[in-house]
Amino acid sequence: MFLPFQAVADFFREPSGPKCPGCYSVFIDGACPNLDCPLKVAEWIIRWCSPEAANIPALGQAEAGQLAKLRLVLHPGELYELGQGDLDRLEGVSADQLADIQGQMEGSKSAEPSAVLYGLNLPGVDERLAKCLIEAFSSIDGLRVSKPERLQQIEGIDEQRCVEIRRWFRDSVNKQALTMLEQNGFNLGEQ
Repeated sequence: MFLPFQAVADFFREPSGPKCPGCYSVFIDGACPNLDCPLKVAEWIIRWCSPEAANIPALGQAEAGQLAKLRLVLHPGELYELGQGDLDRLEGVSADQLADIQGQMEGSKSAEPSAVLYGLNLPGVDERLAKCLIEAFSSIDGLRVSKPERLQQIEGIDEQRCVEIRRWFRDSVNKQALTMLEQNGFNLGEQ
């Protein structure tokens, strides 16, 4: 049985619709589905470096965009694995700024657990909720292993957000980020 030529051509045609300007993936429900999208990665790095999170102001939007576009980082844990050669690939960054970035990254390892949690960019977790979650579970590890019914007792956590948070902790890229952060001196356990 042969398929008509048009059916075969339709099968191999690229999906149509609005595409992400960062990775050209077709939007699904109005959002880019690609977790490796340079725009999403840069957004995560910018949040991680914000004063409310790890506080690395020397690493700004332009630098985060380059790190993501060059595929040098996928998540914040990889920032702490960058070598001098990786950092030297950033265009328009002076030696003084690189030294500031490295110094601020070292200082970020003493960030409060709620700031680290905020920087991890869990779905729907803003600064206020990050503080509430750390107060309730004492640590990021405590939150990671929490039971759904306990998590839903926190104001601002409904069933859907509970599912999203638990899914975030099961994702392999996020697990890798947490492991790398711990290996680089972040305390994610009990304080």
